[in-house]
Amino acid sequence: MKRRKRVLKRKIKFMCFLLFILGIFLIYNQFFIQKENTFTQEVGENLDNNSPIPTDLTIRKLKQLAKQEKRVTNIIENRDKYPDDILEMLVKNIDMMDYVLDFPTKKGNVYADTIKEVTKEKWPLLLQYDTRWGYGIYGDNVLAVNGCGPTVLSMVVAGLTGRNDVTPYDIAIHSVKKGYYESKSGTSWSLMTLGMKEYGIIGTEVSLSKSIMMNELEEGHPIVCSMRKGDFTTTGHFILLVGVQDGKFIVHDPNSKERSQKLWDYETLEYQIRNLWSFQMIQNRG
Repeated sequence: MKRRKRVLKRKIKFMCFLLFILGIFLIYNQFFIQKENTFTQEVGENLDNNSPIPTDLTIRKLKQLAKQEKRVTNIIENRDKYPDDILEMLVKNIDMMDYVLDFPTKKGNVYADTIKEVTKEKWPLLLQYDTRWGYGIYGDNVLAVNGCGPTVLSMVVAGLTGRNDVTPYDIAIHSVKKGYYESKSGTSWSLMTLGMKEYGIIGTEVSLSKSIMMNELEEGHPIVCSMRKGDFTTTGHFILLVGVQDGKFIVHDPNSKERSQKLWDYETLEYQIRNLWSFQMIQNRG
């Protein structure tokens, strides 16, 4: 009888130990999840393209591209004039060819103070690597590399107000001036809310819900999504949802014409969205 009691006590002590370890693990895990969520609520991500590719792999990829696009040969021959991140973006997006070719001589320059003609309640697809503003400096790099936030917001302003004089570079300047750009971190999420009041627009966080998102878009309220690793990026990125077609979302990705030409279903986007905001003119509220 005494032996059974001793065995039972040992089992109870062992179970208590396991529960203690499990409790420590859960507290530790929750702490870091909360820490990560707090961080991502404060800042966006700096690189909008994808994770860096080793330089030797980049060059091999460029040599493959040169077989179909002869101008790439010129870039390879002048490799030292191009930053690695620019070459890595070209490898993933041949549409950047013109931008990359002129990068050494145009970096730091901006060539337009308006976007193309716009129509109110229509959402132009703007690209952060557009040669009109993509060479401009945003924080610690060019707009083409880390300017997805200002670029999606330029589309928002154009569609909601009908203005064509607020370019991605204009919003980038506003972001830096008002402290919405964090060095080495990227565009602050507060640019989506407080930062848009400058343009008579209010951004409001919305729930990650198919019905809510579709209702917002049907009301004419575009939605900016902060994206985590997935189809759009391996680091972080902002995209714009502008409408619904055949039960799927129309996406304007400021870093890809190809992805912007596809319709995206909610199930594909859901687990890639970190946060999202809808936008409308301030005077239309309530």
